[in-house]
Amino acid sequence: MIIFKAAPAPAGRECGHKRTGTYEIHHNVPDEWDNQYPDKSLCYVTVSKTANSSGELTLDYLKKVYFPAVGAIDGVLSEPSGLLLDAFRGHYEKSVKDYTEPMEILDWLLMDGGITPKAQPLDMFINKVFKGFLRDLFEEWPLQAPINPITEHPLTPSR
Repeated sequence: MIIFKAAPAPAGRECGHKRTGTYEIHHNVPDEWDNQYPDKSLCYVTVSKTANSSGELTLDYLKKVYFPAVGAIDGVLSEPSGLLLDAFRGHYEKSVKDYTEPMEILDWLLMDGGITPKAQPLDMFINKVFKGFLRDLFEEWPLQAPINPITEHPLTPSR
């Protein structure tokens, strides 16, 4: 599943600008290079003013992504489950605590800052190499990008 955090669409637009991932997912259209996102049933788009995590997005994620993935029905877990989260401000909000504290079967653990290398080894090793590779590709793109004949600026890379 792909989870996107996005800012709200401009007034009068249902899903944002036509060259955004949220628009392409919603309307199932490929980008200008004919690359397509997975079907929208495999994508989850969350929207907030800043496109950042918040208590509301945390609750949304729990109810619509996490609990269905672990087989919870109406927020009720049938067996113990655990969740390890970064110390984002939204994870500490009262609404999140009020929702998760009564669930004795849910082990809700918020990591302190600085322990990511030990608690999330994928972020520090595998994902770091992957992100570095993508960064290198992105930085090389303008040097060889096709030029837009109208604006004479390099075209943006494919999604």
